[in-house]
Amino acid sequence: MAAIDIPEVHKFIETIPPFSGLSLIERKQILTGVSMLYVRQGQTLVLKDDSATVHLIRRGACEIRTPKGGLVDQIADGECFGVSSVMAQNPDGLQVVAMEDSLVYRFDKIRFIEMLEKNEAFGLFFEHTQHNRLRKLTRSQSNELASPALQLSTPVAHIMTRQLIQATPKETVQTIAMRMTEARVSSILVVEEGRLQGIVTDRDLRSRILAVGGSSDSLVADVMTASPVTLSPNSLVMQAQTLMSESNIHHLPIVDEEHQAVGMLTAADLLRHQELSPLLLINLIHRQQSVESLARVCKQWPTLIINLIVTDMKAADVGKVLATVSDNLTRRLIELALEKFGPAPMDFQFLVFGSQARRDQSLGSDQDNGLMLEREPSAEESLYFADLSEFVCQGLGLCGIRLCPGNIMASNPEWRRTTDGWQQAFSRWIKSSAPSALLHASIFFDIRCVYDNGKSEGEAVKDLIKAMQLEVSKNSVFLATLTRSALVTKPPLGFFRHFLLESSGEHKHQLDLKHQGLALINDLARLYGLSCQTYRVGTLDRIEQAIREKLISVDTARNLMDAWDKLNGLRLEAQSRHFQATGKASAYLDPKDLSPLERKHLKTTFSIISEVQDVAQQRFLRGYS
Repeated sequence: MAAIDIPEVHKFIETIPPFSGLSLIERKQILTGVSMLYVRQGQTLVLKDDSATVHLIRRGACEIRTPKGGLVDQIADGECFGVSSVMAQNPDGLQVVAMEDSLVYRFDKIRFIEMLEKNEAFGLFFEHTQHNRLRKLTRSQSNELASPALQLSTPVAHIMTRQLIQATPKETVQTIAMRMTEARVSSILVVEEGRLQGIVTDRDLRSRILAVGGSSDSLVADVMTASPVTLSPNSLVMQAQTLMSESNIHHLPIVDEEHQAVGMLTAADLLRHQELSPLLLINLIHRQQSVESLARVCKQWPTLIINLIVTDMKAADVGKVLATVSDNLTRRLIELALEKFGPAPMDFQFLVFGSQARRDQSLGSDQDNGLMLEREPSAEESLYFADLSEFVCQGLGLCGIRLCPGNIMASNPEWRRTTDGWQQAFSRWIKSSAPSALLHASIFFDIRCVYDNGKSEGEAVKDLIKAMQLEVSKNSVFLATLTRSALVTKPPLGFFRHFLLESSGEHKHQLDLKHQGLALINDLARLYGLSCQTYRVGTLDRIEQAIREKLISVDTARNLMDAWDKLNGLRLEAQSRHFQATGKASAYLDPKDLSPLERKHLKTTFSIISEVQDVAQQRFLRGYS
C-alpha cells in the first residue's frame, strides 16, 4: 500500500462523477481512510474482507471478469470497481484483472456505505452501475445467440492490412500487374506525393484492359478508380461493412487526416473477422437463386439483429445496418422476379416508406412499400406489375420482414402508381385535413427509392420529393393540421411525473416505447423536416438539418436526439429479451426492469419530448386555433 496525498486525491475526484456532485464536506468525509495501491499488469484483485470495497482507477485499465474468465466490463481512468462487493457482497464472484500497470484508490468501506445511505443521487449512481454490470454479466453468461467473433465495434485499424502495395499514376498496367502478382494481392493503391489518388483492383484490370483489348502499356492513371471511397482508421468495422455494401466495393483504402494511405481493408478481412455479419449475410443474399433459399439464409436475420444489440452498437447504427440488409434483400427479390416474369415493360422504381426509408428498422419491423411506374400501364402490363409486386412482398414476408397489417405494400394496386399519380396523391394529402390524409402523410412522406430499373438513378423520386416540398411550403395550414395530429399523443408521464402504464391486456403495467415515445419523436422530426429547404428522410438527419437551417435551437435539438437514442436503445434491448424468451419481438418495457437511475433518466427523456411538443406547437400552430 503506497503513501497517499489527500489533497491530490481530492483534486482528482472533484472532476469525476458522482464524486463531483458531493459537497466539499462530503468529499472530505468519503476520503477519510482512503488508501492507494499499485496493481501490476495481469494481476488479479481478490475483493475480500477489508478490500471488499469500492476502488477508483486513478490511472490505468482493468477488466471485470467472471470466475470462469468471461468478460463483463472494461474500465479505465475515473471508473470504479468493487461496487457489487459493497452493495450485494459480490454474489457472482466477479474478479478484477489489471490490463496494464494501474494506480487505484481504495475507499474505506464503512465511510463509503455511509455516503451511499446519506446522498440519494450518489447512491442512485452506483445502483445504476451495479444494475448495468449485472445486465452485461447476464448477456455474457446466457446469450448463446451472440457470436463471440462478432466485434462490430472494433476499429478497422485492428484488422486492416498495413503492408501496402503502391503505384504511381505514371506507371504502366503491366508493371503494376506484375507487382500485384508477386505480392499476391487483388488491389494496389495509387499514390502521388504521399497522398492517395486512386485504386486499381484485379476487377478493374479485367474490365478496363482485358475485356476491351486494352494495351498493357496503358498508364495507371487511365484505368484507376480516382478518388475512391475511404475511411479513417478510427472508424468501426460496422461502418466499413455498411459503406462497402452500399458502395458495392470489396477493397476499402484507409487514410489518415492528411489523406495518406495507412491501410487496406478487404471483404475477405471482414469475413475472416466475423462469423456472422451484415456483409456476410448480404453476400449470401445475392448468391441465392430462389425465394426458398433466400428464406433459409434469412433465418439468420434475428440472430444478426441480436448480435448487433449485444455488442452495444449505437441504436442508430443498428437501424442503418438493418436497412442496408433489407435494401439488398428487396433488390435480390426484384432480380429474381425479373428472371421469372421477364423484363419489365417500362421503367419503374421500387419505393420504401416508414422505418426502412428512415433507416431505423428494428426486430419485428414490417414492410411498407410501393411501385412508381413510368406511365399508365395497359391491362397486360398491370398484370405483370401485379405479379412482380406480389412476388416481392410475399418474398419479403417469407424472409422475415412481415407483411404490412395496413396493406401498404406494392402488392396492393392502390400503391402502384405512375409518377404523376404519386404526385397527385401527395398533393391531395397536403391539401386535405382528413384523418386518412394525415395518416398517409405520416407514412408516405418518409420515402426512399431502393431499386430503379431505368437509368435515372431515382430521379423520379427526387422530383416527387421536390414537388412535395414545394406544395408544403405554400400550405401552412397543412403543417398546422399535421402538427395537431402529431401532438394528440403525449408521452406517458402523469402530473407528478409518474409513468402512465398500460392498464389492461397482455402488456399491463408496461410502457409502449414505440408508440408512446419513438413515434412522437419521428412525428416531430417529420414536421421540422418538411419545413426545411433540404429534404432528409432519417429522423436524426431531419433534426440536424433543422439545426443547420436555424428552425430549432441547438440545445432543444440535441436533447431530442439524445431522447431518440435513449428510447431506441431501450426498445432494441426490450425486443431482444422478448424475442429470445418467446420468439416474438415486443417494444413494451416494464419500468421495474430498469435501475432507479435508469427510470429517472427515462422520465427525463419523456419530459424532453413533451417540451419539444410545446416548442413545435408554438412554431407551427401560431395563428391557428
